[in-house]
Amino acid sequence: MSWLVWRDHGMESQFNPRVAVGDAAAVCLVAWADQSANRKEELAGSFDLVYGPHRLMRYDFHPGHKDRPIIINFHGGYWRALDKADMNHHMADLAKSGFGLVNMNYPLCPEVSMTQMMTHLRSGIDEVIKMLDASGHHQPIIMFGHSAGAHIAFHLSHHPKLQNRLAGIAALSGIYETELVLELAVNEDVRLSKDEAHEWNCLTHMPAVGPAYYIAVGGAEPSGWIDQSWIMADALRQRGDQTRFHGCGGLHHFNLVDCLCDANHLDGARLHEWMKSL
Repeated sequence: MSWLVWRDHGMESQFNPRVAVGDAAAVCLVAWADQSANRKEELAGSFDLVYGPHRLMRYDFHPGHKDRPIIINFHGGYWRALDKADMNHHMADLAKSGFGLVNMNYPLCPEVSMTQMMTHLRSGIDEVIKMLDASGHHQPIIMFGHSAGAHIAFHLSHHPKLQNRLAGIAALSGIYETELVLELAVNEDVRLSKDEAHEWNCLTHMPAVGPAYYIAVGGAEPSGWIDQSWIMADALRQRGDQTRFHGCGGLHHFNLVDCLCDANHLDGARLHEWMKSL
């Protein structure tokens, strides 16, 4: 169902996850920060490697097993909030399965526009691939993103350095039709123009052909938000892409990430096995 049908029926409750989840959202985000600080020492490798002059143009690299893909992670936050450091406990869970990990930060709205953000991140991918090649890490790459991070991963899939290297994209509870952001309070920070909203729509500017796609969404999320993932998965299938849709029963926008990164959770085990297969 198109997001347009919700214009007169609660856009904020459908398409603003912090509104949809309510008080539990703040509880989850505090837990993410606390657990990430506690588990940072579990992650071997390097933190805050530089890919540009802005203080947020940084990434972490945690080597994994040579027979596992390397995951490049993009955090969510509606392009305006959160930090790679908030994802360290999720990275620690993924590391247990042997994946190599690149955890990206990026300048946020409103300090930069979405177009500038994507330009910065393309530079980041340049530097990441250069680092991986120089250090002998030639494994296949999986892009991994939650919420706005899923949207970012889709657009960066066209990066020329990822050609013949990008094996898959795991998109967790993503937002794909950026025109809807023009109707939300978050656009006070994101500051999307109509032209940008059209340019960065994942349905009119589809991700790369070639990678496999894993589209996941929480079963306890609002109908409009679930539709974003279903419509995106359907568009990929119709194009002929290898696409798996995973509805995670009972999970909302935030605890979905906890469960999918944890191989001991049934939903997480399914995603981990899919990534290992690439």
